[in-house]
Amino acid sequence: MNDDEKYLFDLNGYLVIEDVIAPEEVAKANEAINRHQDQIRVRPREQALDGGSDALAGTHGREELGNLLGWEEPWCLPFREMLVHPRTVPYLNDILGKGFRMDHHMSLLSMTKGSEGFVFHGSSGPGFDPNQYYIFRDGRMHCGLTVAAFQLTDVNPGDGGLIVIPGSHKSNFPCPREMKLYHKHQEHIRQIVCKAGSVVIFTEATTHGTLPWVADHPRRSVLTRYTAGNLASVPAYPMPEWANERQRVVMEPP
Repeated sequence: MNDDEKYLFDLNGYLVIEDVIAPEEVAKANEAINRHQDQIRVRPREQALDGGSDALAGTHGREELGNLLGWEEPWCLPFREMLVHPRTVPYLNDILGKGFRMDHHMSLLSMTKGSEGFVFHGSSGPGFDPNQYYIFRDGRMHCGLTVAAFQLTDVNPGDGGLIVIPGSHKSNFPCPREMKLYHKHQEHIRQIVCKAGSVVIFTEATTHGTLPWVADHPRRSVLTRYTAGNLASVPAYPMPEWANERQRVVMEPP
């Protein structure tokens, strides 16, 4: 990370890195998803994420798809490359420390027109969450769970999708309930705009959510949650046989 990027991540709790994967790689990843379309799960109404907010309500739930890393070749290959991508590793080294590890398996979050939003969440405010936190000590950042979200479609202003409260990863007071529901203080909330091929990295300590998706094209984000090498918020996964040396390092137990 350069000095500007360190400042912006410390300031806002997130960073957009542009042009991480080339258009042809984006196309390969989208084709792989299309070939596994029958495995996509649409979140049912009884598992709604909108928190009862009319501002976040939609006509249907978001789409979720796992096991991207375990697909047959060649469809798994774009996602295995994302796991320890040479463009994102230096950022994760600075944010989490060298030896960071994958904590949650990679998954796809997809939204089609009318998909519901997700009520604000995060660990900002009083107390300390040992899995989701942001601390600055001795000249460097220390983070708990941190997300790298590869964007496979464009997210334009007004489309919906990921929203954050910039700077909330350092907040000392709880987020107001009406703000979590997207009913008040929208001027302090930012929709993350980015192009396909970009990566959004954010700490889970940042209060964040999702706006309903209103664009005609789908939103496709491939998310992996990482943490420092000595921590785990979920039990470690068995080491897969397909992992190469670089992948094994990031998939090891704490």
